[in-house]
Amino acid sequence: MQKIGKVPLTLLLAVLLLAPASAYMGKQLARGPVDSFTLTDQSGENYTFGIDTEGVVVVSFIFTRCPDVCPVLTQSLSAVEAELTENERKDVTFVSITVDPEYDTPEALKEYSERMGASWPHLTGTAEELQPIWDMFAVVVEQSVIDMHVMDYQPGEASVTLVDTKNNNSQHMFQYDGWDATAFAAEQAGWSLNSSGGMIIGINGTESPDDWAWWWELNLWNTTSEAWEVSGVGMNDVDALDIPHLAWMRSDTNRSLLPQPNVDMASSVTVQWSNNSTEVVNIEQFTGYHISQGALIGAGMNTTNELGSWGHLMTDINNQTSPPDWEWYWTLYAWNETSEAWNYSNVGQDELLEPTHIAWAPNYTDPSAIPAPISDASDETVCNGHGWEMGSGASKHCMCDSGYTWGEDDKLSCVPETTEEYNVGHSTITYILNPDLEPTVAWTGDAWRVEDFTADVRELLEKEQLGGYEAGLIPALPFAMTLSALLAAFALAGVRHTRVDNE
Repeated sequence: MQKIGKVPLTLLLAVLLLAPASAYMGKQLARGPVDSFTLTDQSGENYTFGIDTEGVVVVSFIFTRCPDVCPVLTQSLSAVEAELTENERKDVTFVSITVDPEYDTPEALKEYSERMGASWPHLTGTAEELQPIWDMFAVVVEQSVIDMHVMDYQPGEASVTLVDTKNNNSQHMFQYDGWDATAFAAEQAGWSLNSSGGMIIGINGTESPDDWAWWWELNLWNTTSEAWEVSGVGMNDVDALDIPHLAWMRSDTNRSLLPQPNVDMASSVTVQWSNNSTEVVNIEQFTGYHISQGALIGAGMNTTNELGSWGHLMTDINNQTSPPDWEWYWTLYAWNETSEAWNYSNVGQDELLEPTHIAWAPNYTDPSAIPAPISDASDETVCNGHGWEMGSGASKHCMCDSGYTWGEDDKLSCVPETTEEYNVGHSTITYILNPDLEPTVAWTGDAWRVEDFTADVRELLEKEQLGGYEAGLIPALPFAMTLSALLAAFALAGVRHTRVDNE
């Protein structure tokens, strides 16, 4: 009996050794389940987490005023969603939760999700409703950081500082993507635009057909080859500061008919119409209007400008509208590098040519109270070389790189993260939860690869036997390896038999 019993035991051990260990590429967690909760989605409807969610759940934390990490994160999650098969997608729920409820109303989240082409629920609520949810996910929300940070700023690039009617201040870098370039050109030329899902589907009433016999195709001017080339990305992903000359044409027309752009212009957009005629709109210099619109709208804010004899007059920023009686009004300031102070602009935003740092504030604001533009982040002594400084005076703090956070009681230092608490401001956190709502994998920041994140989702789907996956005896090893291991087990069993027989 002893000799017979050792063979199955050896084989069992071999098979157990062959069973795949979980190998998530993100940070594996061992946490209890989060509680169910109800928030409001971008359509203004109640969404109950744990009831409306199904299968594996991907939870991201974002805020719409942040145009650096959060848009990249959302786009990456959209790419993950696109990578999943139809069966996998049925068993995966994507949810985004705001960390900036004061600004992220359902309307703001709807605009953000539509602009980003993200169809999943984006949830908001009051700060009181959200705080216990952030706590459950070990998310530390630093509102002061969020209020002051909206864009990873590079010194020398144009920025907009905003002081609102509640005396909140924030700084925003000028953004200029393919959509911005097209929209500015359309406004200047008087074109009407019809867009959907990050695509232009109609210009001046010329609409691409439902059968996709042709579509509006985006082309970019290659300064090296001096030729027009079809864009490999959508218009929202085109850096129009790096590639400033764009062209739209029907996909079934001749690209060689597109004229060469004037490369001395700051930006240009060419449209080739159905009759092969072309129209070119040039922006010779960026103005305070371009900088203001690009920065503020890029930060997820809505603006209203009235166009009169004096050019564009800013009347509303983020639903804060100057009253008809002019009790107060939005005032434009320009940063004086010499005196290191904000000066009232003596020209309108259209006449303020190629500004570097500008500011908007109600006219009753003391200019000395407007925060100075952020510091040069190239100095390795700043934030321990792992971030950059923002703000001034008592409000000065570091915006730490992904994977770094403030030192203990020191907001002017950046040290490696050593806990499972995540400061949300410059960086953020995304979780993958199992169907029991247990946070299983965590990914910080936005620098992760889509294929790696997707692999973790599939790993969990397979573990839970969802998405069309079925548990197999030895699912993760090639047949040859399995066979070799089993043969080795038989050999080992034979040796043990011989030893017992000799005994």
